[in-house]
Amino acid sequence: MFYYLGMGILSHMYKKALIHRYDDEKIIFYFRHTDFEGLEAKEFSFRTPQGYLIKGYTYKYSNLPSKDALVVFCHGLGGGHLSYMREIEVLCRQGYEVATYDNVGCFESEGPSIRAMTESLNDLIAFMDYKDSRSDWADRPLCLIGHSWGGYAVGNILNYRSKNIKAIVVLSSFTSLSSFFEKANGGKLKYIKRFLLRFEKKANGNLVHSSSINAFRDTSAKVLIVHSENDPMVDISCGLEAVRANVKNENIHYLTVPGRFHNPNYTEDAVNYLNSVFGTYNILIKKKKLKTFEEKKAYMDKQDFNRMTAQDMSVWNEIFKIFS
Repeated sequence: MFYYLGMGILSHMYKKALIHRYDDEKIIFYFRHTDFEGLEAKEFSFRTPQGYLIKGYTYKYSNLPSKDALVVFCHGLGGGHLSYMREIEVLCRQGYEVATYDNVGCFESEGPSIRAMTESLNDLIAFMDYKDSRSDWADRPLCLIGHSWGGYAVGNILNYRSKNIKAIVVLSSFTSLSSFFEKANGGKLKYIKRFLLRFEKKANGNLVHSSSINAFRDTSAKVLIVHSENDPMVDISCGLEAVRANVKNENIHYLTVPGRFHNPNYTEDAVNYLNSVFGTYNILIKKKKLKTFEEKKAYMDKQDFNRMTAQDMSVWNEIFKIFS
């Protein structure tokens, strides 16, 4: 009886902390394709095996010489693909067509919640099957890139789908749920890891023990793993360092970036500015100086989101080498 009571309490806490719906609350500014002259967008949609409708878009500059590979971008937890429009635009500026989508429970896609941390991988598998159903995409080479939650998905996809995957870039992510729970929240989650994995198994049981370490051991695809040394959200020891210590494959490449926290592809100034803006924002909320929607939006409207999301092209050049 106490075991099941404990399970119920932990499940409730887990859902409250992470497993809920993520929507655009209209407070934070998100770039859209219309903010970049000439960037075109086309909508697509597909369903997961559980029946949820996922909405996505392809982006490209039709006035630039196009590359053969289709780039698939997987977003992180807490937002949707619009959270990464600066990254998507950088890829399009290189001549790539980028396919991206909002995971279940995020922004424009269906779902009362994200269902589980394994959902990003579940949704990517569904996208890969959808891709194969399209005559214009089925035979194109693929370059996959994902950040954090999305990095977990692209890092693990080779365990389930590998057709036409040419290259993979993992930004600031963990190898497996088990490794993430070991390090998350200062290691406190490792004591309840067994309960959390049980929760995850109920949602996507066949995915819960997946690890990118297994996916990368024998792959012929080129892989780049990028991580900041001081990432406070995903410790480098459960991501880049775990792969480097356990995988011997000349196709795997590593890029460690100093001082970029959870955004290794941002400039140093962008990361410092982001931390300052949101640090002050959270303090003002805690002090109840920002209470209403209007007050919160007014604060964010004063911030420079171009500066906050500036991309480090030296990092992107390493990504482009992997994709070439």
